[in-house]
Amino acid sequence: MAYSTDFKQRALDYIKEGHSYVEAAKVFDVGVRTLFMWEKNLR
Repeated sequence: MAYSTDFKQRALDYIKEGHSYVEAAKVFDVGVRTLFMWEKNLR
């Protein structure tokens, strides 16, 4: 499934606000590794 850049950025911003990767993964219904990949690719 392809996610929009906006969706990815919102998930990463959620982590920046102080939430953990595990919390963000649950809230945005994605894998923790996916979040790490997005962070690597969007920065």
